[in-house]
Amino acid sequence: MTVLLEVRGLVRRFGGLIAANNLSFDVVEGELHALIGPNGAGKSTAIGLISGEQRPDAGRVRFDGADVTALPIAARVKAGMTRSFQITSVLPDFTALENVALVYQVRAGHSFRFWRPAAGERALLEPAGAMLARIGLGGRADVPARDLAHGEQRQLELAMALATGAKLLLLDEPMAGLGTAESQAMTDILAGLKGHTTILLVEHDMDAVFALADRITVLVYGQAIASGTPKAIRGDPAVRDAYLGEDA
Repeated sequence: MTVLLEVRGLVRRFGGLIAANNLSFDVVEGELHALIGPNGAGKSTAIGLISGEQRPDAGRVRFDGADVTALPIAARVKAGMTRSFQITSVLPDFTALENVALVYQVRAGHSFRFWRPAAGERALLEPAGAMLARIGLGGRADVPARDLAHGEQRQLELAMALATGAKLLLLDEPMAGLGTAESQAMTDILAGLKGHTTILLVEHDMDAVFALADRITVLVYGQAIASGTPKAIRGDPAVRDAYLGEDA
């Protein structure tokens, strides 16, 4: 088992609020690792520190064997770490296929201004089409992003994140705003990625978390109070008391 992500002693303060309090955990290559906790536990802060959107006051982040604590977002993406679902990132006037092809174009080092001529290049469109098929949007390739349903836009964002070549995918509440059927569809898609892409998942849908996760880390007040398999987390008295409740 190879550790892909190491979080060690992260501290992040916002005035008198400690959003990350000596936070430490690991993510193993190939696993789906869920980060859960009550509102205000510091989950989004943790993802921000890992992705480079925030800087820690103390501690370090190691990714794929290298210390990336001081690296900007772009350098972390280049190294293979991609965050998705923080904001809507699709281009509404472009088709689903064009949105994903654009990621492949940027990944190849071409400037955005060359997009229109490149839209006809098979080297971009073929992998883009394959990626859409992989996440269940193969039949919606020619639909403008603005005309996709909300759940389909979330799927498109996932396809774009995967097109970056991510070794580690940071998913921030992918089920947010989805209906029951859409949530199940997203759960099925993520289940299909397990073992192929390492995923750190922040999610409030506990049914999805316990169905998907290989391991779960529980945050309370910015600190990891437990980390283990779903079965171990369900049975942990401290977790039940702090978060899951007696009916977990």
